[in-house]
Amino acid sequence: MQRLNNSLLKQIFIILLFLGCVIQNSNGQTVTMPNIIGSNMVLQQNTQVPLWGWATAGTSVVISASWGQSSTIVTPASGKWMTKIQTPVAVPGQSPTPIYTVTVTGPSNTLTFINILVGEVWLCSGQSNMYYPLGNLDAGSPGVVNYAAEVAVANYPNIRFFQTTLATPNQLAAATTPQANCGGSWSTCTPATAAAFSAVAYYFGRELYNNPAVNVPIGLLHDSYGGTTLQAWIKDSVLRADPATKTLYIDGAKPTALGIEKPSLVYNTMLAPIIPFAIKGAIWYQGESNVGNTVTYTKGCIAMIKDWRASWGTDFSFYGVQITPRISSLAQIDTTTDRGFFREYQSGITAIPKTGMVVTSDLMQLTGKDERILTHPTGGKKEIGLRLALQALAKDYAQPIQCYGPIYESFTIEGNKVRIKYKAESIGSGLESSDGLPLQHFRIAGTQKGFFYPALAVIDGNTVVVSSPYVTTPIAVRYAFTDGAMVNLKNKNGLPAYQFRTDAFDQYWQAMPFRNLPVPAATAVEEVQNENGKLFPNPFNNNLKVSGITNGIKVIEIFDMMGRKIKSQLGDNSSDATIDVSLLAKGTYSIKIVQNDMTPIVIKAIKQ
Repeated sequence: MQRLNNSLLKQIFIILLFLGCVIQNSNGQTVTMPNIIGSNMVLQQNTQVPLWGWATAGTSVVISASWGQSSTIVTPASGKWMTKIQTPVAVPGQSPTPIYTVTVTGPSNTLTFINILVGEVWLCSGQSNMYYPLGNLDAGSPGVVNYAAEVAVANYPNIRFFQTTLATPNQLAAATTPQANCGGSWSTCTPATAAAFSAVAYYFGRELYNNPAVNVPIGLLHDSYGGTTLQAWIKDSVLRADPATKTLYIDGAKPTALGIEKPSLVYNTMLAPIIPFAIKGAIWYQGESNVGNTVTYTKGCIAMIKDWRASWGTDFSFYGVQITPRISSLAQIDTTTDRGFFREYQSGITAIPKTGMVVTSDLMQLTGKDERILTHPTGGKKEIGLRLALQALAKDYAQPIQCYGPIYESFTIEGNKVRIKYKAESIGSGLESSDGLPLQHFRIAGTQKGFFYPALAVIDGNTVVVSSPYVTTPIAVRYAFTDGAMVNLKNKNGLPAYQFRTDAFDQYWQAMPFRNLPVPAATAVEEVQNENGKLFPNPFNNNLKVSGITNGIKVIEIFDMMGRKIKSQLGDNSSDATIDVSLLAKGTYSIKIVQNDMTPIVIKAIKQ
């Protein structure tokens, strides 16, 4: 009996030992995955989307998608496995929206991700103006204009958010190499989730979703951090590859800087962990922490875009946002040009394909007050999101819409005036003043180098003619190139003109030499006189008067700049006449006064 018991115990011991080995081995084969891959996510449509995770080397992992795709992969020696599965095509407006499941199975555990949609995924990155939330969270984040009403209607089950959990500066400083994972999870767009989400990203995604040509699920990867510099978002090896970026951003880094300012540290903690989750493109709102940088900012930004594209393995679109006008106080004379040059450096990214830049210089008074003294204006977040969406709709979704405001192309000097020509594709339906007032923030320089004087700018067809009583021999023009310039030149599609300069002068040329120089008023356009008569006022509003015609007026004819007759009126053979022009659109016209002896007098006039 004792011998039997010993034999039985020995067998039980062997069985338990075997089971222990199996359990121990199975625990080593547990499959884990990054937070970016989870329930409620949106996967990029019609794409071989990457899925990845970790397990012990040699572990077999099976991925099954409910739309019929599957993949099996054996974990390599590194412990990180990666595979790709093909996603379905998302059909615009499809109802009900297909909902999917992805199951990941290893030897000892199964991960099941539910409530998955397939559509368009966009990365939304940058610093605090991208982070700025839709709702009123606290004194530092008072919400967008009309935030209560905006939050209340933010109920879009087919728009999903991934919010990267913000690290602390100390955690950032510790991440000297790219990290494998980051905090964050996917959520559905509801008033509760949208209130704390990026306002610019939300408006961008909502505009895409509501467009009939897109109208598929939208995934927004919000990956921004307030105060971050450009260099913090760029991989260390990329910064070191160019002498200019290495000198400025690595060799010149401040020893006391926080992680959000130090080279590569935000890239390591917040961006590297979500690469290469499949995306359609990226929107970028960053720059306040780099104002004052040289043209190296352009180099760094282009290097960052190229590296992100290489890391994702796709040539995705990238659309940026210019910093807003800003001055230290509303009493400040707006003459400095640091932000003007920096906006130029930001727009430098458009030198590479599939990029774009959004103008913000017309958005500083949407709240009814001047917000140029604010780093985070509450007005304009909606308009910025919509303008970013216009870029994507036109370029990525082939919609026949205007996505640019007027873009400078060339200039010609005509005596004491300079004529500015804009790129044809940027003019849209034509040029106009957004507020009906004379065009603002044009500056003109003459042979007295060093100063750009206030200028009068007048729309002439699809060009703008710039002049100033302070400059008789012009050599260069700048537009909206000061720190606080709030612009009013736009195309009739409602998009503001981009700043420009025709010169390559040193950036320390001043905007105005003396504080008491006024901007020339529109009435400074010289009244055109003829020895036989006069046309006035010029520019005109609702009535145009003719006087002193020696031979008497037979007829007055008005032509647009295309030579088309717009209006005519008989002159009753008198020497004076008044013609009602209240129905004429703003612009430049050719006024032909035919005298009784059939001799014409032709004068150019401006309706303002």
